[in-house]
Amino acid sequence: MSYAHPARMGRCVSAAETGLKRRRTHCWLRSCGILLGVLFGFVWPALAQSDTARLTGVITDTSGSVIAGATVTATETATNAKLETTTNADGVYVFPVLKAGTYLIEFSAPNFKKLARPEVVLRVNQVLSLNAELEPGNITDVVEVTAGAPLVETASSSVGQTITGRQIVDLPINGRNFTQLATLTPGVTRGTPGSNADGSGGNAETFRQGDTGSAALSVNGLREQNNNFTLDGIDNNESIVNSIVFFPPIEAIEEFRVITSVAPAEFGRGGGAIVSATIRSGSNDFHGSAFEFFRNSAMDARATDLVGFVPPKPVFIRNQFGGTFGGPIVREKTFFFADYQQLR
Repeated sequence: MSYAHPARMGRCVSAAETGLKRRRTHCWLRSCGILLGVLFGFVWPALAQSDTARLTGVITDTSGSVIAGATVTATETATNAKLETTTNADGVYVFPVLKAGTYLIEFSAPNFKKLARPEVVLRVNQVLSLNAELEPGNITDVVEVTAGAPLVETASSSVGQTITGRQIVDLPINGRNFTQLATLTPGVTRGTPGSNADGSGGNAETFRQGDTGSAALSVNGLREQNNNFTLDGIDNNESIVNSIVFFPPIEAIEEFRVITSVAPAEFGRGGGAIVSATIRSGSNDFHGSAFEFFRNSAMDARATDLVGFVPPKPVFIRNQFGGTFGGPIVREKTFFFADYQQLR
């Protein structure tokens, strides 16, 4: 008969418990590491592509001399969010990352009148050059320039077109597929009917895009698989036939830009178009919308053939409805925006 000393038994139990705790701690740390690795893997590709705008320019006085150390403030009018920077020794200022929207741009420097440029509109992927000339005087005086920003982008060599939210919502789109509006850009077509990317040839796209339709775009004569789709700066490409993954509802899109030539260095992947879409956000005011598109064959006229025979009408019922709602959680700090779309 064996006998275990109580003290020794206690030491054995303590050692077992300690080992179990160590294994649990190791497993927990390993799980956290894997989770961080997955999250980092998703975030890292997004750093290479941008859905924001860039604002730059030179500040001078009335004699043409540059002003170093001048202050430039960009205030988004919808949220009152402010960003501030100063000019360098050459009088140059840069806002490398600005959310697409409408801004109030203010220029100020000691011994100069403040200059304000309201209603400066920045588009997705836009590089806008906005120079300012300050007049000597009291810093409390404000000179407001109401002229709009230049229409020609002199700070970027990219060629393309931006489709704004008002156009997206108001222009008629069968199926509410925003990529149809990309054909408003010169050099962009739907490509060859029946291609692998248009979803009509009995391939995988036929079933995947049964609700939304095709995203096939041929740019400057290139194949439909040569494009790069992004959503809020995140990769939005699928790997079956190199088409789009997620079709955002058109009510939820703030705007999207189609770059057809000489894309910026942060983009790659395809030699065709760069289609960058950005989702709407909340503001200091509550806003929303509701929509419904209803089609029913019961309201269609009956067709007749040459002999007057009236064939039965094919049954077709399609109902697409939804809405959006956004606003402030904490004014000028935190906002929300939600959208919903249903197809039956």
